[in-house]
Amino acid sequence: MRKGSKKDDKCDNGTYDDDGGAAKDDGRRNRRQMQKYAFPALFFVVCLSIYYFAGGESGAPDGIDHRPQSMLKAPAIKRTKTESYRKESQRQHIQHELKRRDDIVKIDDDDVETNDETRHGAALHDDGKYRWIDPRALPPLPGKEEEDLLRQTFEKKEFRRNKKLHQDRRYVEEHFKVKRADQPPMEWEAEADDDILGGNPDPVLDYTNHAYDYPDLLSAPPPGEEYPPLEKLGDMFERWPQDEIDNPPSPIVEQLLHFDYSNPAEMAVAVKFRDLELPFKVYNVPELDAANLKWTDSYVASGFARHNDYRPSKHKPLAHGSAEESTDNFFAFFVSKLWNPETMGPPPTLDNDWNFETWAKHARYADKVQLPFNEPHYYWQAGVPPEEREGPKDDWTFISKDLPSFSNPYPTFFGFNPPEQKGIQCRFGERGVTAATHYDTGRNMVAMITGAKRYIIAPPKECSKLGIVTTARHPAHRHSLLNFAHISLLNNPDVLSMPEQERAWLELARESLAIETVLKAGEVLYIPSHWFHYIVSLQKSAQCNTRSGMPDKPNHYFGGRDTVQECKESSY
Repeated sequence: MRKGSKKDDKCDNGTYDDDGGAAKDDGRRNRRQMQKYAFPALFFVVCLSIYYFAGGESGAPDGIDHRPQSMLKAPAIKRTKTESYRKESQRQHIQHELKRRDDIVKIDDDDVETNDETRHGAALHDDGKYRWIDPRALPPLPGKEEEDLLRQTFEKKEFRRNKKLHQDRRYVEEHFKVKRADQPPMEWEAEADDDILGGNPDPVLDYTNHAYDYPDLLSAPPPGEEYPPLEKLGDMFERWPQDEIDNPPSPIVEQLLHFDYSNPAEMAVAVKFRDLELPFKVYNVPELDAANLKWTDSYVASGFARHNDYRPSKHKPLAHGSAEESTDNFFAFFVSKLWNPETMGPPPTLDNDWNFETWAKHARYADKVQLPFNEPHYYWQAGVPPEEREGPKDDWTFISKDLPSFSNPYPTFFGFNPPEQKGIQCRFGERGVTAATHYDTGRNMVAMITGAKRYIIAPPKECSKLGIVTTARHPAHRHSLLNFAHISLLNNPDVLSMPEQERAWLELARESLAIETVLKAGEVLYIPSHWFHYIVSLQKSAQCNTRSGMPDKPNHYFGGRDTVQECKESSY
């Protein structure tokens, strides 16, 4: 077809032949080709610019990121947190593998790059063995309110914009969560067993069969402050250091009273202790003995949704649970949406995406190898909402069905004020997992289904010595961030890097008064309202609790709500 006008291109049938532009002159063809490639190129440049200014790596030829500091802060923290956790975890796992081969060497920083000062919660010092608290997260010492770093933290602009930051899903995922389910197997998995069908294998040291001495029962609560007998926290940890799980006293001398649930006379006395807000234990509880036999790893796993995202089953009501991890055995509670890494340092723990089977596998492994305190630990927690007990029993999860005295909509000895109950909370701990001291506002019945935990409880009047965070705006409200294992380090001349603020608080804490008990499978511990409790899982364990609201009046000698409210030395 020759070049020419549209008229010239007219066909015999009166239509025009469209050759797709093949017959157009060279100038029009070139313009069409430019349009074809120019728009994709322009789109790429726009996307690259958005990436650059929204947080991507610098594209400057000198390698320096020239973006404003306000743009750099959050992305820098994101990269530091993610990279430092991965590298530090790699360091610890490599060290663990070397220990297993009896070839312990110090890993050089050139082998695995890491930034110790950006690990969870605070920095590691003294050869990476101990994790200290960031001083910005601690309350002021009594009498030193002018040195209140918390006040300074809350007044900073970065903290005031914290709510906005937490609305960014990517920010939350990169600062407070870690994805492991789709990652390559971790080093510990090579030594862990996959068998969850054979019940709960015994750990190297089984505290459910350890030797114990129990006190004689009393026919009535004693007057004044005679019960429970308290001792200094420092003396308690001198006798049995927190992280020496494999070297307990023998026998372990119990001071709390133990009442037989099957004995009506003893339970009548237990009610008197409960009404006076005094702690005690109950044993020989049939539903706990039945649950102990039933709660194998395979049974419990079948009762949870497969993933953290709750997906109700049409055939079986499933409970919701989630895993947390820490770079060592210490777990401090905090509200993630209130925690600001820019002003408070990295968060104490991270949420991960393990299911229960994977958590249980690591817990069995921890018992098997007697996992050291300074290696990564994992914690599984679950809950049942209070509304569940009001629905049909066919819709109850396995937790409510197996613990009828805790889920009953009518009063029982354990759930004695159903309208004030907040449901059932369950905590599955592995060897060494330590929960920081805290208080609950409700009267607390704690049932141990499997395994054993060491509970250290203290009355409300000891509040001012425990580093309790009292301001509601703080992410660790009602809790302390102190790791009491560090009390044993206060007089250690080889430990030089403990921060001054933490050392001062621990010196106060070791003078506080408390009582300890080992809560074993089949036992229930009553913790009065506003009493502090610090918990060490001695082996793989399962524990559930329910709370029955506050009492009409607290114990006159040990205190209650008003006591812990007066604990604070400053207001924010």
